[in-house]
Amino acid sequence: MKAQLLLAVAALAVVACGQGASPTPATSTAADASALTLSCADFAGATPTTLTERFGAENVTTQTMPGPEGESYEATLVYANDPTRRLELTWTEDHSALASAMVSTVGTQWRGAEGYTIGTPIADIERLNVMPFKLWGFDWDYGGRVSDWNVGTFSQSLVPGCTVRMRFDPRSQTNTSSASGDSEFASNDPAMRAADPAVAAFGLLFGSADPE
Repeated sequence: MKAQLLLAVAALAVVACGQGASPTPATSTAADASALTLSCADFAGATPTTLTERFGAENVTTQTMPGPEGESYEATLVYANDPTRRLELTWTEDHSALASAMVSTVGTQWRGAEGYTIGTPIADIERLNVMPFKLWGFDWDYGGRVSDWNVGTFSQSLVPGCTVRMRFDPRSQTNTSSASGDSEFASNDPAMRAADPAVAAFGLLFGSADPE
């Protein structure tokens, strides 16, 4: 269970652009801006082979990435050196199935199936979820990560075992102390809203077991 939680959190960590060596294409392949939608339907059943077929072998690389609590993990990066199209994926231990797909670069062209992207305010995500949800307080390793969608829209998927993951960062520099620490807050809690959070990372987690 701890390993699953670390994997989910590591996948949500902010990825440093340009880390490692990977080619950046001069021209777009089939994955142009209009195709950069991160949805359960598009990525369920993905394999390393289908990724290279979709994005081009020259645009898919494997790197060891830093995770929380001193952990590290292996990830597949799509367009590693292009922050507008960078995508990070992790796999099950035997590499037989996709474990997560995450986006965490400012200016990305990737969008969630519901239209959100990096920088979407928490109030907009709440409206898309059709109800308030819960997230951890800020300023620790798991800070700002959604802990419970409260059976809202984002808790439901037509693809079994696929769930939306999201992390928020506060945009206010002065109103975060009341929404910090390892406690859960409702998305509409006054302390949370005062911190003015926006989406800092989003993605999908695959698997039948929820790591929360």
